[in-house]
Amino acid sequence: MARKGENIRKRQDGRWEARYMKGRTPDGKIRYGYLYASTYREVRKKKLQTVMKLEEERKSRIVMPLCQDDRIRTVAGLWMEAARNRVKYTTYCNYHLLLKNHILPAFGDIPVRRLSGRQIADYVRVLQREGKKTGTIRIILGVLKSVLRFAEELHCCPEENIRFPKITALPSRPRIMSAEDYRKLGNYLEASEQPFEFGLLVCMCTGIRIGELCGLRWEDFDLAGGSMTISRTVTRIENPEFFPGSTQQRTLLFIGTPKSISSIRQIPLPDRIIKKARASRREDGIYLLTGTEKCMEPRTVQRRYERLLRRCGIAPINIHAMRHQLSSRWMEHGFDVKALSEILGHASTKTTLDIYVHSNQSQKRNYLNQVLSAAE
Repeated sequence: MARKGENIRKRQDGRWEARYMKGRTPDGKIRYGYLYASTYREVRKKKLQTVMKLEEERKSRIVMPLCQDDRIRTVAGLWMEAARNRVKYTTYCNYHLLLKNHILPAFGDIPVRRLSGRQIADYVRVLQREGKKTGTIRIILGVLKSVLRFAEELHCCPEENIRFPKITALPSRPRIMSAEDYRKLGNYLEASEQPFEFGLLVCMCTGIRIGELCGLRWEDFDLAGGSMTISRTVTRIENPEFFPGSTQQRTLLFIGTPKSISSIRQIPLPDRIIKKARASRREDGIYLLTGTEKCMEPRTVQRRYERLLRRCGIAPINIHAMRHQLSSRWMEHGFDVKALSEILGHASTKTTLDIYVHSNQSQKRNYLNQVLSAAE
């Protein structure tokens, strides 16, 4: 009997067990600790005390350096040390990349107490002049905010009340294929017997992300039940341990869990995929795209996809457009947005509607005609 969200359960021997996170291994996996007591209330109290003690020990280890050096570079390093124990390894690597390429070159040697809103606003204007996308700027500022919040927890604050600039994005609509090109691509993929083309067909029919496509293996397919499970993703990340002259690789191919809990999901398979999968079935452990025990990485998929489009006489377009295309076609037919959200692996339907659903001009015209006809 588990208490939802608390990692506390009653064991078969009658005792209560509480699980808590002690830290992470070097490869990012969580290390758990366990506590036991005769009652739920007692073990919950033990867990709260243990977690609070670990947090106090962590803070006591890092407060002292800030008394001598409160530069943003120092605070960011301590924040990263703490983040490594609470976020996915891929997220940790992304933080490292954003700090190295953006935040530290701009703010690294500025003491936290001397940081001003004007400096941040000036930096945003520099990023905008460089042509950085609005989403990228927001992510950079989000990491900087987290570093400053961490410093505030350690009683190290800017002397002025900092207001971060509001970044307004111009409305944009991702480009998707024409209906003719979409049919042409689908016919080409269905006629092919190659593993790569079949993988693209699965992507086209289910809207999975490119990293999830790279991570698909044949044991993820339940052809009897007509579904597939998304439980891993492949991504290339910058190695935070790399430095010039080291023996470490600059980047790493990382196979891990999808980006969120909602992204770990079971997707029903269309009949055309089930039929083709039965004819192509390989043994467990074989990756769908390669037909071998070695996965293909996302940038290779994108390059091969571009070459395939040229062979089909289709204008170049990012493979992620398949996800947008499926979403738009789904909504054009008036299907349930909640079901679409679950297939795409979103936490809420708002994400699906805001990002992936785009009405075309023909659809809008039909809506207007129906409204006006009803009013006559």
